[in-house]
Amino acid sequence: MATTESHELAGNVLDFLADYYRDEVGTLAQHYPQEQRSLEVDYQDLFRFDPELADDLRAHPADVRDALGTALTRYDIPVDVDLSDAHVRVHNLPGEYTFYPGEFSPSEEEGLLRSIRGEVAKATDVYARLELAVFECERCGTATNIPQPSGEYQEPHECSGCERQGPFKVNFDQSEFVDGQKLRIQTPPERAQGDGQDIDVYVDDDLTGEVTPGDRVTVTGVVELEQQSHGNQDTAKFDPYLNGHHITVEETDAREIDVSPEQRERIEALANGEHGDPLALAAESYAPKIHGYEPVKKALVLALVGGARATYSTGDSDRGEFHVLLVGDPSTAKSKLVERAEDVGWRAVGVSGTGATVAGVTATAVQDDFGDGSWTLDAGATVKAHRGVLAVDELDDMPEEVRAALLEPMSKQTIHVTKGGINTHLQTRAAVVAAANPKHDRFDQYEPIPQQFAFSSTLLSRFDLVYTFKDEPDEEEDADIAEHVLSGRDSAKRHERDMDLPEDAVDPRPPVDPETLRAWIALAKRQPKPVFADESVQAGIKESFTTLRGLYDYDPDEPIPVTFRTLEGIVRVAEAAAKFEFSETIEERHVEIATSLVGESMRDIGRDADGNLDADVKETGESTSQRERKRAVVEEIQTRQSEGDGQVERETVVDALSDVYDVRHLQNDLQSLLDKGKAIEPESGAIRYVGEY
Repeated sequence: MATTESHELAGNVLDFLADYYRDEVGTLAQHYPQEQRSLEVDYQDLFRFDPELADDLRAHPADVRDALGTALTRYDIPVDVDLSDAHVRVHNLPGEYTFYPGEFSPSEEEGLLRSIRGEVAKATDVYARLELAVFECERCGTATNIPQPSGEYQEPHECSGCERQGPFKVNFDQSEFVDGQKLRIQTPPERAQGDGQDIDVYVDDDLTGEVTPGDRVTVTGVVELEQQSHGNQDTAKFDPYLNGHHITVEETDAREIDVSPEQRERIEALANGEHGDPLALAAESYAPKIHGYEPVKKALVLALVGGARATYSTGDSDRGEFHVLLVGDPSTAKSKLVERAEDVGWRAVGVSGTGATVAGVTATAVQDDFGDGSWTLDAGATVKAHRGVLAVDELDDMPEEVRAALLEPMSKQTIHVTKGGINTHLQTRAAVVAAANPKHDRFDQYEPIPQQFAFSSTLLSRFDLVYTFKDEPDEEEDADIAEHVLSGRDSAKRHERDMDLPEDAVDPRPPVDPETLRAWIALAKRQPKPVFADESVQAGIKESFTTLRGLYDYDPDEPIPVTFRTLEGIVRVAEAAAKFEFSETIEERHVEIATSLVGESMRDIGRDADGNLDADVKETGESTSQRERKRAVVEEIQTRQSEGDGQVERETVVDALSDVYDVRHLQNDLQSLLDKGKAIEPESGAIRYVGEY
């Protein structure tokens, strides 16, 4: 810009600061430079002050930002402070100038101020970036100052003293450095097609270290192009990157969902029960192709919504998200139900247990080209699913070390990364919904269910709700399923061909269409944290829980029916039910939903072989009666070993205890001792106990 135009621009910008940001400039002056180094300016304020000036900022960002910086130094402030190195950072650009990676033309947007939204996929360590280099001629000692554009390194063409072309060395004491960081912003998984696209962003000074992988951000900056090379040969390809000037960390992308007034009105009507029971309608619409499983579908819908996180004055907190596990025989639709969570859940990330790695599921520090060989954080699935849902299929096929790595993000909702000089915690506040097969592919009716899982009871206990799926032939049920499959398939084809449906045909259109259900779930997630409607609701939960705890008269020899984890699970599910109805209070009906779903899970996984409630079934993988029976088996073996030649026939042990215990259970116990290495088989049909139970 010409000098006269520059002065006019600076004066205009100075008037803007005086009219709109007088108090903010004063605050910056008081806190500069230790506590605050930037003045944040809302683009909408600039547009209201002067639309042409706002247009100039977008089209000529360097000139207007320089004018803003100059105006800041000329501003009459009451304290004696130099703001020449302070930043003016503009944010909140209109939607038409805000993009996700890959949604804009690099050639058309080059050099313009734009905003990029997305998820932080990678971040380098904060490094020192050379901003102004002071070069000294090694022949005559003349110093030459060369500004260093972001991402580039420029030396003098020749010495201004001896006029020779070097050599030069950098005087580090006189040169100026600023903190720098490189981020990679990726299209969020719910918007990505395939792996999604990404763009690199360079930030400096007080913007560095503000975000971590997994964060959802909007970065405002200037779109630049960087020439690519192949080996030592430059190519005609230029990739875009962003010189970041401002970062807004979004609290949750559920707040940014685009819902039309008409759709919002329909969702509110659904949530208020104007079209029937809200959760029943959602369950019917969750996976309409799959027949039945209404309680499981309700549990999955509520898991996608999540309960309410409670934070105490001490800094401690209780998680609001709850986890759901579906385990059962093949071809029982459990994987389809979990996969559906990716489609209707908000910020949903899917993972297959086959081939999963610890780094891919959690997070790690890596050295790659992104960080020019330095260490960078690489977010895994649990971090990317933060504030959303992680859908895991084939959990039983996941390597044991990967399943073990899930314990921390599921229970503590954080991941601690310590590697390559990086020491940080990443947030993983996500619900986990998973599907798995029994370790023998099908359930064995004679073996306790927890012992048929291919993973430890430690992981099993992290799931608030566990449902089992058994493929058991039933003439009436089989006919219903077959009718649903055949009628549903035919109805879908007729609907595509705009044909009339036969009477009593399955309607291919669910009560709530997928987009509306997804929007409903997203809006429900952002509802205020519900509280108990009154003391009677809270008292009702307490009474129900204490009644269950005292089911066996608190006899120390009897099993503990439920633990306090069950109580917390009931509250989380009740909170989710209230949020799904857009209710700010937890009513009795929400508690009834929660106790019903938790009770269904307890019937599947919380009972021993005799049908008695026993929390140890889930918490430890063995019921109290199982431990007593195994102890009796070991004692019988030891007694007969001491009386004989150190070993005993397996059938002898079974016969001795068959009057008290089921024969098949006894045989399983003997095999379990062999499998765990606590007993050996000296010869076929014999057993010798070698360990302690």
